[in-house]
Amino acid sequence: MAERESAKLGKGSAADLLGAWRAAERDRAAAAQTASVASLAAAAADAAAEAAQETSDAAKLSMEAAQRAERAATRTAEAAQLASSAARFEHSAAGDALAASSEAEETARDAFHAAQEQGFPKG
Repeated sequence: MAERESAKLGKGSAADLLGAWRAAERDRAAAAQTASVASLAAAAADAAAEAAQETSDAAKLSMEAAQRAERAATRTAEAAQLASSAARFEHSAAGDALAASSEAEETARDAFHAAQEQGFPKG
């Protein structure tokens, strides 16, 4: 009788149907988790792509800033060279003016002393 009962129940038995339902339920839950993980992975990939683009943009801006800094440094060096040349010229001119004024002072002092020795003649 057990065999006949088993054959009668066959694949349409409540246990088989319940087992199939539970298996399908587990498969659906696993698929939902897989879809959720895939969604998170897609969001992470999108964020990574955005970050990569921002990094690329930042690198371009950094390169542009470095090029501008290099041009500014070159102009500054050129200006410093001009200032240095002008300072050397001014130093030389100041030395010449000092020598000339020292000579004029010595000449004026000597003239004063000579006139003093002669009693400051008026004539």
